[in-house]
Amino acid sequence: MAKEHHTSALASRSGQEWMLWLGRASQYMPDLHRALQFLEGSCELLDSPEGLDHKLRSRKLKQLINRFVGSARCPSAQSCEKIAIRTQILDGWLQSELNRSADPNLLVDLGAHALQKLMTICEGADDKHGSLLKAVREFTRDWLSIVSSRVENTIERAHLVYPVAMLDQAGLVDPSWWWKQIALCDRHTVLGLVELEINDMNEMQPTSNVSWRSFDKRWRRLRLRALLEHLEEKFLLAELLRKSAVDDFEAVVAVRKLRDAGRSRDAITQAEQWLRALPRSPVLAEALFDLYVDDGWDEEALALAVTHFSYDPNPAWLERLARLGSVAAAKQIKAWKKQLAA
Repeated sequence: MAKEHHTSALASRSGQEWMLWLGRASQYMPDLHRALQFLEGSCELLDSPEGLDHKLRSRKLKQLINRFVGSARCPSAQSCEKIAIRTQILDGWLQSELNRSADPNLLVDLGAHALQKLMTICEGADDKHGSLLKAVREFTRDWLSIVSSRVENTIERAHLVYPVAMLDQAGLVDPSWWWKQIALCDRHTVLGLVELEINDMNEMQPTSNVSWRSFDKRWRRLRLRALLEHLEEKFLLAELLRKSAVDDFEAVVAVRKLRDAGRSRDAITQAEQWLRALPRSPVLAEALFDLYVDDGWDEEALALAVTHFSYDPNPAWLERLARLGSVAAAKQIKAWKKQLAA
């Protein structure tokens, strides 16, 4: 969408004349009629007296946006082109109203609402021509530019940007760019929003029979993980991975992140619990062995090694056990070598 202003002879005509022309044309063009209804309704609400309740005005404007965009899920290619046009109209409307509005925060919030709705539509869209993707991407970038220039309060910015960024499943904007925008927001507010989301998540249990049912909110969890890694937030990342592990390999990553976050005892407790559920997992056993050794639990490490060597006499256990440097470990290594040589 071109941002520059064009001079035309039509610019000298009044709004009443434009309404007459477009009103006549809209009788034969349903999409134009829909756009005019939205523009007229939104202008009435934005120009309404100051006495109108702010929350009521906001709610009515969001309802207008919902009706204008539509509620299509997995829209067809033809519907995508229509929604793309509506997106461009929304983009232009938002920018023009910002230039004359005394309440830019309301308009920025309306832009966030529209983007969240559009991003949900984009997830399953048959946008084979790429028109919807292009329109929503441009709207997103324009809105982010407005947020950067109009919203100085970093706490307010966090509440605006975070929900939109986390809905961008279609990859309209490169994730690293989203993370950079979030990094400019108030860190404590962002982490508070992340923590609330993690607390509301179901705790997964690692299993050897992973199916699609195992992946509760999988994409959302991966999105949060990428954000936390960018912010270098070890504590919340460890908790997210702890609640998200669906197999023993992900469980190993989780317990190691718990250790990195300074939660060694929690890591041991969690690894022991998961190993009871998956008693023959070699990767979990190795991770728990490392935790035992690092924490000085030599007897537990030796017992664990003996148990898992009986399941699978892998020579790698000899090297691991040698790290203990104890008499009991040396005696066990000697016994294993005889067993392997036999």
